[in-house]
Amino acid sequence: MADKFSKLTKGREYSRKMLAALWGYASYHAIARGVVTPSNDRYIILFVTEEKQESSVQYKDRLEAGRLRWEGPEDHFAEERMSAASSQDEIHVFYRRRHHMDFTYLGRMVVIAHRAHSTRPSEFTLECV
Repeated sequence: MADKFSKLTKGREYSRKMLAALWGYASYHAIARGVVTPSNDRYIILFVTEEKQESSVQYKDRLEAGRLRWEGPEDHFAEERMSAASSQDEIHVFYRRRHHMDFTYLGRMVVIAHRAHSTRPSEFTLECV
């Protein structure tokens, strides 16, 4: 998948369907979660929506001055991997302001701050590499 990230342009918009086709998935459902960790890969892919549908969990995610403040999923999926991300794991972020819009590829980001919580979503601050 590494060469597929090199085909993406930071700042360009992509739909999940476009990315699924580019990455060889049968449908976009394979990347429909907010946190995607492709099997046998060292990538963590975040799909972040600031203004979510009313029926969705209302995580407090926002992009400010090039930094992403992100709440991890309630099930804490991939959280340990996120907080320990090193040169072995790469975090790539797709962001959109409002649901049903395409995502803007922000590129590779690193965790610069993390506060773990057990009874609510953990908090992460990420910035571009």
